[in-house]
Amino acid sequence: MPLIIYQNNFIAPAGLKSGRIVSLVPSQTELLYDLGVDEAVIGITKFCVHPKEWFNNKTRIGGTKTVDIEKVKALHPNLILANKEENIREQVEALSAICPVYVSDVATLDDALEMIQQVGILVNKESKAIEINQKILDAFASLNADEYKLSTAYLIWRNPYMTAGGDTYISGMMELCGFENVFVDELRYPEITIERLQLEN
Repeated sequence: MPLIIYQNNFIAPAGLKSGRIVSLVPSQTELLYDLGVDEAVIGITKFCVHPKEWFNNKTRIGGTKTVDIEKVKALHPNLILANKEENIREQVEALSAICPVYVSDVATLDDALEMIQQVGILVNKESKAIEINQKILDAFASLNADEYKLSTAYLIWRNPYMTAGGDTYISGMMELCGFENVFVDELRYPEITIERLQLEN
């Protein structure tokens, strides 16, 4: 029976095995590495360039939005990691017929910490996930970012230029790190021009 495990309604399925993992999300591939599940990860995307040794040695199953479903199926995974924004819904639904798919949805630091803990539970590395989260919290606590706010635009694309709006994870991280997003009133990833950037300066 197809199973999708959503972050905002997380319940770890009973009897879940996580010895064969496919990651469709570059940042979560890095998390799996930090959690210490090297041998369990059997498939990654072509954009999962870190860690380098995984990129060179793990099976690549396409891009984040162009997943080769048959290639994933041939790997016989028992857990797939996906993301609401990074991956295509129809592909996630198709993959859920192969094995359980965990779908993260990260818009804030709290969401990220929650995701790390949930992935830790799914791959039987909960104590390591708690350790990682504490290091993240300690690092943010040491920033003293409230002492200044530097007006900033975060460009994510060129031709056309696109920036991060106020409802994105990027914008949230900017604020926590002492940057003021000049496009905080925009939604998602709006297209902008050099002329508009000059006006916002």
